[in-house]
Amino acid sequence: MKLSEIGEFGFIDRIAPLGLIRPHNVIRGIGDDCAVTKIDDNACLLVTTDLLIERVHFMRSWGPANILGRKSLAVNISDIAACGGVPQDAFVSIGVPDDVDLAWLDGFYAGLAGLAREYSVNLLGGDTTRSLTDIVINIAITGIVASDEVLLRKTARPGNIIALTGPTGLAAAGCELLLRGENALEPWAEALKAAHLDPRPHVPEGRYLAKSHACTAAIDISDGLSSDLSHICKQSGVGALIFEEKLPINHALREAASHLGRDPLEWVLHGGEDYALLTSLNQDAFPSMEVAVAERGIKLVAIGVVQEAPGIRLQRRSGHEEILVPGGWNHFVERREI
Repeated sequence: MKLSEIGEFGFIDRIAPLGLIRPHNVIRGIGDDCAVTKIDDNACLLVTTDLLIERVHFMRSWGPANILGRKSLAVNISDIAACGGVPQDAFVSIGVPDDVDLAWLDGFYAGLAGLAREYSVNLLGGDTTRSLTDIVINIAITGIVASDEVLLRKTARPGNIIALTGPTGLAAAGCELLLRGENALEPWAEALKAAHLDPRPHVPEGRYLAKSHACTAAIDISDGLSSDLSHICKQSGVGALIFEEKLPINHALREAASHLGRDPLEWVLHGGEDYALLTSLNQDAFPSMEVAVAERGIKLVAIGVVQEAPGIRLQRRSGHEEILVPGGWNHFVERREI
């Protein structure tokens, strides 16, 4: 059997049972945005790591080194946000090929350190090594969260409202523009490229959801809305109904779809790397939460409902319902030419 036959998530399921050797104080291991371990009765430690590889996740020609430094840390901070935590300390490892000069590395670390300052994250170490061909970046980061505020994927319940803390599809559209070498300089094109190259981790949103105690599950949109929703449904043993008319599609996305001859809904449902949070919320608490988040400048858009029956369905504007097959990014199955 080839790795491509089971994909990234099939491989994770395959190795997950091997991970737990010493279960004491482990609340959550493989299978969530972060590993969660107990510090004491009041606090938990969050740990996560992400890998970025040149020609798989990025091209140097797409932007300055400092922007790549920011994104490399942002995608890790986003995992901490998805669990409701406060980011703490990061460890940066990088493999560097011979054609990378010091000026590029200085820019990369300047961008990384700049975002670290924005979120009060220490950069405490890591590793540096030679790479034969491509830049390889790995960052591990810790976070902290109160024991009664941890957000996980496995705790959604039927009747919960499904909501987003921001739009989806923008980063995927921006990535397509970059892959095609599009030189469009219109504001909509620049906004979409920026969404892909310089995402914002939703830490304030994650902290609000965690402290509300009305959030039953959460995940960040890294692989795509349909794919990440399927993770929540699978781990919670539930299904979901999404309403097309409630999915946010902004002006820039519509402009890109018109320019490239695409359906913007495909990006919204199946695009990834937006790093907004997808969450399930107690239905009774949602109306008051809508008012509270607006006062804090936080977005919370209801897009569906958790259901008892398994599977994900999409209700079209016409009222017709259809099965929504997860279509987000899956390493080892998809092949993206960069």
